[in-house]
Amino acid sequence: MTKNMEKKYIPLANFFQVTTQNEITLSFSALENIIGQSLPNAAYLNTSWWKKTKPPLSHYLSWTDSGFYVVDVKLGASVTFCHNYARTGTNQVPENNENSSAYIIRTIEASDAKAFINLQEEIFHETEFMYNAPNELELTVQQLRKDLINWKKLKNRTILVCILNGAFAGYAVIHGYKHSRAKHVASVHLAVKEAYHRQGIGKTLMEEVESWSRERAIKKLELSVMAHNDSALQLFEKIGFQYEGKRLQSIFLNNSLIDECVMGKII
Repeated sequence: MTKNMEKKYIPLANFFQVTTQNEITLSFSALENIIGQSLPNAAYLNTSWWKKTKPPLSHYLSWTDSGFYVVDVKLGASVTFCHNYARTGTNQVPENNENSSAYIIRTIEASDAKAFINLQEEIFHETEFMYNAPNELELTVQQLRKDLINWKKLKNRTILVCILNGAFAGYAVIHGYKHSRAKHVASVHLAVKEAYHRQGIGKTLMEEVESWSRERAIKKLELSVMAHNDSALQLFEKIGFQYEGKRLQSIFLNNSLIDECVMGKII
């Protein structure tokens, strides 16, 4: 990746590296979801901001480094990118699948607070396997932003978000412990929207969790799963988590008491 690229656009560059589409249209909100920050005013006001290919600004490298160029801009609405293969007419053009998807995983930014809370509520409404019921989460945008600032100081807590085609698709919360004798341990909470199941997002999120944790000297990951959540248990067993015990009747769900499985992995 070109070193001169502006740091804030690296997530966008990562997106174009993994997309398989020859042509893709992204809304301004989708672009900002991928980046994790607001686009500058110039991006909303000037088509030339998107069409430029020369310094001093280098935001364009986030797509040109992967062979894309801008073919259409609807200011404040959307931008269409096309791969150079399609422009040159070469026989090496990969098949263009309109249903194909590309996702990136990045650490949460303060500007994501509202979108993240909305994502959680959407997932709470979709599944009974979360620990919060719908509309039960008492977390404001301001409080989450404050928490994220504190977490950066602690350096062993964060949220990794998955952005698929510009939409929030899932997340993993990593919560390291404060006590000196347990600083090598972190708990993990994983969730993926139902529409994006079976696309490898959960597995990739957990791989990123391990990578992020190792960089911060975290040696062990822990998590809990409701005993009847077979798909989650299978995923965690597949990626190396081991069953460590069971908390009997620790969850009250649908007028029944449900057991909870405790799992862990040494990394």
